[in-house]
Amino acid sequence: MIEFSIITSGFYRPEQVVMTYDASLRMPTTPQMQAWMDARWQEQLTRARERGTKLFDTPLFRFIETTPEAATLHIVVGDTSYKEYVTTRTQDFAREYPGCEVGNPLAVCSAVETSDGYILLDKRQGVDVYVGRYHVIGGFFERHLDTVVETPDPFGAMRREIREETGIQAEDISEQYCLGVVYDLTMPHGEMCFLTRLHISLEEVLQRTPEEDEIKQLETLQVTAESLREFIVRHHGNISATGEPNLLLYGACKFGEHWFDEVTSNLS
Repeated sequence: MIEFSIITSGFYRPEQVVMTYDASLRMPTTPQMQAWMDARWQEQLTRARERGTKLFDTPLFRFIETTPEAATLHIVVGDTSYKEYVTTRTQDFAREYPGCEVGNPLAVCSAVETSDGYILLDKRQGVDVYVGRYHVIGGFFERHLDTVVETPDPFGAMRREIREETGIQAEDISEQYCLGVVYDLTMPHGEMCFLTRLHISLEEVLQRTPEEDEIKQLETLQVTAESLREFIVRHHGNISATGEPNLLLYGACKFGEHWFDEVTSNLS
């Protein structure tokens, strides 16, 4: 089963990604719908406390659309929140409000490649979705943290997530590219996929201290065309719905379109 769609792919430097933010582009709601979401949010908070997982509301960017061109990726975003995402991604919401729009936040994730040819992976724990699955480094694009002079900064958001989850600093990064935008069909939201190359080795990465304890155990994979192909095919269904296309886009960038076509044909 394929749990994602690849909306657009490419190889974009920071100056080639243009973000347009319009605060009026929110999820349409009614007072009845808002009351329903408030009640479901309280239920989610109770369950999170019982499980010992973190759950808190924060302002996010709502993914509206993307318009790729030959040399520029245009992305339009509005306003949403983690609360809207959590309460509208469920089957209960779809049954209660059939055909209504969902929160649809925008997240970021990255294949992080060390100078000696490893990528960093997370086996998700203490989170509310895709527990136990492999994921690359990533998180949500937060409005209050990832805005520079009123402009959304996706590359800054990605560096923040990497720093928080691994302790890797901006000065450890040699280059960073956006590989495109994908969509999680299971937990509906858009996600920008990145490639982050480091000029430090895996040994040096493991000496860094994460700012948060979200990643319980950092996993690694030494990358060749065969090892990445084997990892994706063997763990298909056990990789998050946005981590998998990020790895596929990374593989396409590193090993070519033929590699991408071969691996995706094995998945479907």
